[in-house]
Amino acid sequence: MKTTNPRSRRSVKWLILLVFLAAALYFYRGSLAEILEGIRALSFVQLIISCLIATVFFLIEGGIVYYMAHPFESTYHWGKGIRTAYLCEFYRLLTLGSGSGFAAIYYLQKDGVPYAKGTGITMLQFVFKKIAVMILGLMGFLYLLGTPQTSQILCQYQNAMIIGCVVTILIALFMTLITVSEKIKDWLLYAIDWLEHKKPKYKQQMEKGRENLILLNDTGKELMTHKKRFLVLLGLNLMKLIVIYLIPAYILKDISVLNIPQSVMLMAIAYMLAGVIPAPSGIGSLEFVFLLFFNCFAGEMYTVPAILVFRFTTWLNHKNGDFLNEVTISVIKNLFVY
Repeated sequence: MKTTNPRSRRSVKWLILLVFLAAALYFYRGSLAEILEGIRALSFVQLIISCLIATVFFLIEGGIVYYMAHPFESTYHWGKGIRTAYLCEFYRLLTLGSGSGFAAIYYLQKDGVPYAKGTGITMLQFVFKKIAVMILGLMGFLYLLGTPQTSQILCQYQNAMIIGCVVTILIALFMTLITVSEKIKDWLLYAIDWLEHKKPKYKQQMEKGRENLILLNDTGKELMTHKKRFLVLLGLNLMKLIVIYLIPAYILKDISVLNIPQSVMLMAIAYMLAGVIPAPSGIGSLEFVFLLFFNCFAGEMYTVPAILVFRFTTWLNHKNGDFLNEVTISVIKNLFVY
């Protein structure tokens, strides 16, 4: 029986990755052109400092991965967490937004974390992020509502912002209950069984949902019910969000009428609302909300480069590409897992 040459397999793997990277860059070509325009509007020092701020974000993200994985694999260290954080962003770019979760599970498993725990950790990261987004968004809303410079503008969108806050709170609360409550988990499992009986054609999706629910609950109870670990993870998530909120605040610090803390709080509101308010005409939701608010305090010629450079330094530009996503993930799975 013929064996596959490891060197040949590695060459094929990198060739496939380069092909998909080229495809992703082609897909992003419009955004990249806009980003380059935004970069040209900044000084070299502003660009370097923005990239350094983003680097701090990845260092904290690596710390979060480490702190979640270490209880399940004692040899897991911070360096592995940082590597996983960067690789997940690379796969997010490569798969147009949908591959970072798979990459996280794969690299956690490669570093000794069991598949089930790695899957739970990846889902739990999203829960912690949602909670942190909610906390900072609410703090920003309450703080800026009482600030003379911003209260008049925010009052114009008060109803939309209240709805956004309520929706975000409900999402975070629901996900937290799923994560830590055995009773909620059992109710949802019962609901999944009932739906599977009523809609047998969706049996495969129901089984996947059941599996993910159990993994999230099992891992969540180990990490979220430990008070110190919960507070550390929540604190790290708050820190990483504040760090990336600093990027546009830094770029606009000498241009906007807002100071840096006010800009950070306004960015927290924009980030929270972007997750629950659909954007018009296919515009990126974060870009839409950011420009809606920040254009009131700085000229569009400055706010557009700020959000474009934010996009560049964090690679958080999620666009639709469902067919390519499925094909890409399928190919990567066959290359790396089997």
